[in-house]
Amino acid sequence: MARTDDEYKQLSVKEFTKAAKVYESGHAGIYEMCKDDYPQMLAELEREPFSDVLDVGCGTGAVIELLHGRHPGARYVGLDLTPDMIAVAKAKGLDGCEFVVGDAEDLPFAANSFDAVLTSNSFHHYPNPERFFAGVHRVLRPGGRLILRDYTANDFAVWLMNTFELPLARLVGHGDVRILKKSEFTHMAQAAGFEVLAMEAQKGFRAHLVARKS
Repeated sequence: MARTDDEYKQLSVKEFTKAAKVYESGHAGIYEMCKDDYPQMLAELEREPFSDVLDVGCGTGAVIELLHGRHPGARYVGLDLTPDMIAVAKAKGLDGCEFVVGDAEDLPFAANSFDAVLTSNSFHHYPNPERFFAGVHRVLRPGGRLILRDYTANDFAVWLMNTFELPLARLVGHGDVRILKKSEFTHMAQAAGFEVLAMEAQKGFRAHLVARKS
């Protein structure tokens, strides 16, 4: 049975409210794999100077905590749909860092506010990913970059995941919506006005997208 956008989002909030309690522990289960994306994402970010960074789907603020330690002079903002995740992030007391409860499809920030937008392992939870791309394009400064890590693979593997794996995940209470093909990532980014600098299907079914607001 098809779900509404709000039902998908409420599933995600329910899932990650539970996950917030263990997300950064040594027994986070399936969420342990999220940490594998951090090195590639941060290395991509550090290719160019930055002063203002937004992490969409920031969870407990793990990526921002790493960045704050490595580049303490920058401004970091984390956004997540799940209040309990944001509560954990705020409790870290990171100077110069702001954590906001909000929707990735309706970013509550002014235009031209950030040099870079990051997102890792939350994109497949968005019912309307084209709204995310449009919002990111709006809040980035000219020349700013979107660095996105999520799931993808060859077209047949993506079909299998969307047809069998994700429906099973939803049955057990996960808010997963859809995995995109490489071509869909590229098309959506370009439709929002981005220049796609890189779109790779990496090992471990990982999507690595880098796009610039020209």
